[in-house]
Amino acid sequence: MKEARLRLTSWLRALPAALVGLDLRSLALFRALLGLLLFFDAARRLPDTCSFYTDAGVMPRQWLAAFGEPDRISLHLANGQAWFAVALLLAQAAAALALALGWRTRLAAAACFVLQASLLSRAPLIVTPGDTLLACLLFWGLFLPLGARGSVDAALARQPAPPAAPHLSWAGAGLSLQVAAVFLSGGLALRGAQWSPDFTALHQAVLRDAYTAPAGIWLRTQEGLLGAFSAFAYYAARWAPPLLLFPLLRRPLRLAALATLALLQVGLALCFVQRLLPAAALVALAALVDGWVWDALARRRQKRERRRGPQALRIYYDRDCALCLKLCLLARTLLVLPRAELAPAQGQARARALFEANRSWVVIDHDDHAYLKWPALTVLLRRSPVFCGLGWLLAGSWSAAPGNALYDLLGRHRTALGRLADRLLPYREPRQCTARAAQWLAAGVLALVLAGNLAAAGVLRPAAGLLSPLRLLRMDQDWDWYTPLAARDDGWFVFPGALADGSAVDVLHPEHGTVSFDKPRDVPGSYRGIRWHLFQDKLLPAQAGPAGAIQAAYGDYLCRRWNRANPPGRALLDFKMIYLVEPPHEAGAAPAVEQRILWRQQCQAPAAAAPG
Repeated sequence: MKEARLRLTSWLRALPAALVGLDLRSLALFRALLGLLLFFDAARRLPDTCSFYTDAGVMPRQWLAAFGEPDRISLHLANGQAWFAVALLLAQAAAALALALGWRTRLAAAACFVLQASLLSRAPLIVTPGDTLLACLLFWGLFLPLGARGSVDAALARQPAPPAAPHLSWAGAGLSLQVAAVFLSGGLALRGAQWSPDFTALHQAVLRDAYTAPAGIWLRTQEGLLGAFSAFAYYAARWAPPLLLFPLLRRPLRLAALATLALLQVGLALCFVQRLLPAAALVALAALVDGWVWDALARRRQKRERRRGPQALRIYYDRDCALCLKLCLLARTLLVLPRAELAPAQGQARARALFEANRSWVVIDHDDHAYLKWPALTVLLRRSPVFCGLGWLLAGSWSAAPGNALYDLLGRHRTALGRLADRLLPYREPRQCTARAAQWLAAGVLALVLAGNLAAAGVLRPAAGLLSPLRLLRMDQDWDWYTPLAARDDGWFVFPGALADGSAVDVLHPEHGTVSFDKPRDVPGSYRGIRWHLFQDKLLPAQAGPAGAIQAAYGDYLCRRWNRANPPGRALLDFKMIYLVEPPHEAGAAPAVEQRILWRQQCQAPAAAAPG
């Protein structure tokens, strides 16, 4: 009896870690993927900076003041000029790279969160669930030790990395429950016969051209395959999320749930052009990988290294060069070579002779073969489990001469580079976010997030103003993943306009030369990007928004853009916003296209030229 009580007590003590404990290596992967996704998202937004984030675009600050949401705060509203918006986007991209590398991780995560929330509040009409999920992940990352492993901060820490024990905190619980809520809420929204028992929902969705990717177009002819994928999506979205927090038989069940949900995201990303939400979901799932997975991979890697040779990978550096040691520490950490040995070249006879003869660091592989300069770097890349492909690509003879020249150039300026590294890459004291106030803040936000998700699912009706903090943080959530895929009509836009010289033009696609109402061969490709796709969908009457406000703002923008780029003789006088709908029709029958006039826009006449 006493032994049973001890087992129960031990199990109860281990239960919180089994439910919401996070492995530090998984958090490192999560951080790197999150930073890279944020970087590429910021880069994709740059071409449309003037259109979406300035006073000359479709949502000027005056329009947001009149029609925007009052409880949103944005740094981007401090200035309406293009240079300011570009500077903030570049700052966000730089912070995202710093987060991916784990350089000043806490500061980088804070900068990414503030700029992401500000960006979403500046352009609310193009916010997607993927944008919101990124903001949520960044918030929880503020209170987690994202830089404890696999980061610049960890490489330059004065103390060794903490043991691979699960991290347990309110913020960790918040991230775990956030990820589970994303998938569980999406699964609960799958209602109707088209999901079960018919399993035709995804087939109906890909038959519409609005958001279908090339792979989805191919799948139109594979009704059986799409039916199977619909059944898989239905059951995976319903049953896999609870297994993410299942405390019993955790290893097989949780790994199976993670793999199932990851496969579902890959399938959705292949079928539809809205790929940010599946990508963000894959990043979120990375944080929940259990530590035993990493331990198993490490044991397998050790066996493979022992088969290569009895010696460990060794890296020798110049003892008198502080920068050289830092670079070797960074290489070992960022290339994921934890078993590589670091030592000064002056302390080993063979390494000292090679160093003095070539003025180069020395890398000795498992086969006891020595490499210098650029080839030494390619060897480390080839041995890296993450960058091995890049290593084999750079290992060719074509890269040796320029690579060695670059190495010699950096070596000639290593004194100046060392001074710069002392400022940018100082040795750091390891820090953990264990402040009680921070964790209680995370606990409070976690309670609000759970209430918000229950409210979105219709289970709870929260008190007025209770969710205002979530709106302020851009963490108000509605994870209805799949319904929008099938809810949108199959249609396209044409904006016929009249010019001052009497000619007609399609204002949306002036490159076509003439106005054509025919259906584009590639409907998603007819948009300037997914953000424009989402914005133009807001023109439809079924979309939320003040009546006529979005159409009028967009019309003014198109008038200004055209008349600024063309001479007065070809000034745009007026145009119509027309949405052409193609209702479902029998195979082989001619479709009956319906025209819906959404808006009539009168452009302001351009100012007459002053007499010469």
